[in-house]
Amino acid sequence: MNPPSPPAAADKNLRRVALFLGALVLCRLVLLVLAPLYDPSESRYAEISRKMIETGDWITPQFAYGVPFWAKPPLSMWLSALGMEGFGPNHFGARIFIFVAAMGVLALVARCARQEFHSARMAWIAAALLMACPLFFYCSAAVMTDLPLLLGITLAMVSFRSALETQSRAWGYGFFLGLAIGLLTKGPLTLVLTGPPIFGYCLVTRQWPQVWKHIPWVSGTLLMLLLAVPWYLLAEQHTPGFLDYFIVGEHFKRFTVAAWAGDRYGSAHSKPIGTIWVYALLAVFPWFLGLLATPLRRWRNFGSWVMAAKGRGLYWLLWALWTLVFFTPARNIIATYPLPALPAIALLLTELCWQRSQQAHPPRFHPLHPALVTVSMVMVLATVVLACAMPRLATGFTERELVKCYEARRLPADSLLYFHKRRFSAEFYTQGKAGTTDSLEDLAQRMESPAGLFVATDPKYFAQLPPSVQAGFTLIGTWGKKSALYERHREAASLPTAKP
Repeated sequence: MNPPSPPAAADKNLRRVALFLGALVLCRLVLLVLAPLYDPSESRYAEISRKMIETGDWITPQFAYGVPFWAKPPLSMWLSALGMEGFGPNHFGARIFIFVAAMGVLALVARCARQEFHSARMAWIAAALLMACPLFFYCSAAVMTDLPLLLGITLAMVSFRSALETQSRAWGYGFFLGLAIGLLTKGPLTLVLTGPPIFGYCLVTRQWPQVWKHIPWVSGTLLMLLLAVPWYLLAEQHTPGFLDYFIVGEHFKRFTVAAWAGDRYGSAHSKPIGTIWVYALLAVFPWFLGLLATPLRRWRNFGSWVMAAKGRGLYWLLWALWTLVFFTPARNIIATYPLPALPAIALLLTELCWQRSQQAHPPRFHPLHPALVTVSMVMVLATVVLACAMPRLATGFTERELVKCYEARRLPADSLLYFHKRRFSAEFYTQGKAGTTDSLEDLAQRMESPAGLFVATDPKYFAQLPPSVQAGFTLIGTWGKKSALYERHREAASLPTAKP
């Protein structure tokens, strides 16, 4: 081992890491404020949250008015609804408390690194590496269930080891609080993703006496059940059938049945077995290249490394790998599924940085090498520019610009009608006022109204309308290949009803 780094050099390195982390957080805040809600996931959850406020029903989320959303528990939607209560029904309000939850995850990972390595610099490095993972960067302010789930899993995993190391009863209760957060975000999946790595760790390290002594199993379990179970009972009472769909369908059939046809709220994502590993590499690009900082000869000491510091490496390795192993045989997955593994991956990379700092002749390449930092910042800045400076490039994924155009041209009595398909972002940005129909007769009846009418549709559907109907509209603009806005001529209200 080499002697500690000179204070001036250590302070300089710490400032660089803090600056890197600050730049990442600032860029995410810019996107949070300026970027629109994207279809389908973000705008769907934001609209469900907006409906909570409008209808006053905070027990059963609603996919559409009067249609219960049984796919997920409501904690993430509660967070977005609370944000919109405070800041208005806009994308900032929908995102802000998701972002706060992400900062909580960063704080937990930093706290874990500081405790394990007794180094403030390692705490900053762990937080920076996690924030710089593309998947975490995106999810840290995305209106979805994934980030609140990550908060619950991270709190549970960090608290469990901290309770054993510090013998703190508060950390023991933190473990069960994390599980409760997960149960209210995605359900029993939380137990599946946290239980096996913890059990494996305890089995290998043989810390059963400490586990029974320092984890308040009885009172902690009661706390978890008290926080989570009441909502499940109220949801089943409010809309019978919820528990069967959610427990059996969402937790078994979704992952075991390819192209599961029981999904009420979208389409199944049938992928080849093992796709989760491809998603994981993309989720941590370019940081997984930091593993190259470990020479091959050092893998000979793998056994001693994983068992050092009471199995610290083993704990993080099991945490990181289990999520990927669990989803390996699953076909119905999406790109956000590796997210629960990212805090552990960030901690493992931080350990490489720590080991490097203890070497007399450290390798040139390391997890925070300037080349990797440069690649990461270029990716982040490009995302900010594309999402904010060139909003029309994102029009294929959101209806915000179309709705803005409609709002700028409409008169007080005018209405917006989506022909064939209405995206959730359109519903959100019109606050539920955009209508939808796939009936030509309904469209013709709307045209007879003296009030102004705007029709949004895919140009291919508009081209299928009878010429007499097409003649009553003027094209206002197009946004992407599948979204166009047409305005009915004010004098066209007297046109005869068109027949299909």
